Amino acid sequence: MKIREYPDPVLRIESEEVTRYDKSLKNIIRQMINAMKFKEGIGLAANQIGITERIMVLDFNGKPMELINPEITGKSKEKEFQFESCLSCPDFSASMKRFIGIDVEFINVSGNKKKMHLEGIFARVFQHELDHLNGILIIDYAPNRERFNYNLYITKENKYDRD
Repeated sequence: MKIREYPDPVLRIESEEVTRYDKSLKNIIRQMINAMKFKEGIGLAANQIGITERIMVLDFNGKPMELINPEITGKSKEKEFQFESCLSCPDFSASMKRFIGIDVEFINVSGNKKKMHLEGIFARVFQHELDHLNGILIIDYAPNRERFNYNLYITKENKYDRD
């Protein structure tokens, strides 16, 4: 399974809510988990594999979990900066300010609504993947100069030259 990379336009599409809980959804989730593990990631949003539905998978200490139609329902007052990288923006990292703790709601693959409190790295990864589902990339948080340099790098590498 190919991970879509910037500037692939599918990464900019705001994902649509999942309304069906069937075999095809389970297959998508299985593909996402396999892609995340293969790339040694700790989170993956569906649009990173070209599917514009509100699905993310996170790796909780070796135990993958699917989160369908995820949302943040509460946030800590505290935020912290940490560097983040992204499977869809190779060779790029940025210092990101994120909430340290968040309350989240989501639906599992069986269609059951769940609630969780996430802290630390798990809160950070959730917020990162939620950005993906909203068409936002870490490059969007970078200063203009860094974004410009990364765009030059991508162009120089000819990663998306279709000729």
